[in-house]
Amino acid sequence: MSWHRNLPSILVTADGDNMNIRQDIQALRGFAVLVVVIFHARLNLLPAGYLGVDIFFVISGFLITSMVKSQIERDKFSFTEFYFRRAKRLLPAAYTTFAITALLSAFLLTSPEFRQFADQLAGAVTFTANFVLMRQGSYFGGDADLKPLLHTWSLSIEEQYYLVLPALLYFIPRRFWLQFVIIVVILSLAACVGMALWRPDIAFYFFPTRAWELGLGSLGAFIIGRNVTSRASAALFWPAVAALIILPIVPFGGLHPGIDAFLACFATLIIILRNHPLANGAVTRPLAVIGDFSYSLYLVHWPLFALATNVWVGELPLWAKWSGVGLSFILAYAQYRLVEDPVRRAPISFTWRRAGLMASLSAAVIAIPYAAIALGAAPQSYATERRGNTGLGTSCVSNDHFTPRAECMSTSTPTELVWGDSYAMHLIPGINATRGAESIVQATKYVCGPLIGIAPVGHLTGATQNANWARGCLSYNNDVIAYLRATPSIHTVILSSVFKQYMTAGDFGILVATANGHREVVGGIDPVLRAMTQTVKVIRAMGKRVVVIAPPPALDWDAGRCAERKLRAMSILGEYPNCDIPDGEYQAKRKLVLTFLAQLPRDAGVNVIMFDDTLRRGNGYAANDGRTILYIANGHLSYAGSVLLARKMDMGGLINRLAK
Repeated sequence: MSWHRNLPSILVTADGDNMNIRQDIQALRGFAVLVVVIFHARLNLLPAGYLGVDIFFVISGFLITSMVKSQIERDKFSFTEFYFRRAKRLLPAAYTTFAITALLSAFLLTSPEFRQFADQLAGAVTFTANFVLMRQGSYFGGDADLKPLLHTWSLSIEEQYYLVLPALLYFIPRRFWLQFVIIVVILSLAACVGMALWRPDIAFYFFPTRAWELGLGSLGAFIIGRNVTSRASAALFWPAVAALIILPIVPFGGLHPGIDAFLACFATLIIILRNHPLANGAVTRPLAVIGDFSYSLYLVHWPLFALATNVWVGELPLWAKWSGVGLSFILAYAQYRLVEDPVRRAPISFTWRRAGLMASLSAAVIAIPYAAIALGAAPQSYATERRGNTGLGTSCVSNDHFTPRAECMSTSTPTELVWGDSYAMHLIPGINATRGAESIVQATKYVCGPLIGIAPVGHLTGATQNANWARGCLSYNNDVIAYLRATPSIHTVILSSVFKQYMTAGDFGILVATANGHREVVGGIDPVLRAMTQTVKVIRAMGKRVVVIAPPPALDWDAGRCAERKLRAMSILGEYPNCDIPDGEYQAKRKLVLTFLAQLPRDAGVNVIMFDDTLRRGNGYAANDGRTILYIANGHLSYAGSVLLARKMDMGGLINRLAK
């Protein structure tokens, strides 16, 4: 039996000549992929099923380190053979999945999604998908479900580890191996914790902040079999098993990677170190069977869900989700038997000619979506029409502090300030097109509404709006107030936000500024009304007028994507084939926000401009006018939609008449 034949499931013994198949490790792999698939199916059964990836990291670190360590100790390690065998193990199944996904995506994805997919594929093939996907948004974000290769971020991190680890072990003296691994784990974990508080996206996607998870597996390869290790793992084995079962169901929540990831990784390490006889018996065999084709299952399942989500407008029904799970198993097993396992078993060794063939194949796979784009698969006109609406430009999307920029003003002496979150950004093109003699300045920060003294705090796992971010929101809004005081030319302030981030209890709380610091309270209408009333009062005390512009009617599905599919005669499945937003559903979905907006004239003495009557069509609201896509993601207006609606409503005149 060649040493690489059972690469995912073996542990090299001390002499390196015999291979012991670790059924418990295969069962761990089977368990890990199962919880990931169930989580990605959005079945609401395992809210923390993403921890399966963290389990995979520890297993991978343990197995690869065991292999490299054994080969180096026997003076049989070869860099070319190692990387060739990794390519032989990983690339056939991956490229099969990628190529088929690329061909399907050319027909099923709309323009922005397909152009993003092309970059995802290039990242997946070059093992840089984690960097590509970080630029495209959060793993836990609303549009993540549309990315067919979202899951390849973890494969890229593993490959980056495989690239670095052999060189480090090869050149570092063997007597320092254990100390080195311990230092790497500690430094990486510290970087992860620190970065999670500042930039959760970097903490999630970057190799240095996730290396500790693979490093724990590497640590296991050096300490397995020691007396102290055996005693500790024996004592902690059953608590570790319980932790792996419970954590995906009842996580602590909050930051990820955080306490849940640490506990899952530590529990995985304990189970690997214990090598319990029971874990190699009949009880774990079903999971071990799934573990045999877990790599193909991981590859195949997510593109199926993502492609279905792109075609289906609204949430996938339960039958479709379970069908996706079943189809994932069928296709994954077929790929394992027909592609992955036969190539892995084939007696193919490294030659430079074969390495060149692999490089050519990689380039060919990357070229598929770009060739499709060149042939018209994703028209640039639609990608441009649905681009993110950041108002006067991306440089006007602020971070923690507001500093007025020349490019974020229509003239050097602004008379109107547009203040709020992304729902203020999307108003700018329309206001600018109808402003008449007025001059505007943009003060906008994602998710941060124009409310002094309070800020939303995200509670969902992976939320970037953590407490540190919320403090930045408070600081940002204080800067805007200071700017207003220092700018007498501004006579009107336009406030806008979606506001729901302050009212979605469970998903968000509210951080309140107090004399003694900050405290968090439960979100709802009342604290937002108080904050808005105070904000309006402060602005008017400066002698300036105020008006509020409400968010347009929207639901959770992307009306802009639906509109493109309709305009291009692409397939549309789901409850909204006409892409219209039903009034009843909108009223129910936005009930708290609409109630808040209705109370503003009475409680805060401020008028509210609504888009509802302008967009109304029958018993709903239009997402396009037959030619123009009015919406982009999450209920925002497109550039063209913002201008079109502003002109229909005479937005500049409305602001002048209703501001007070």
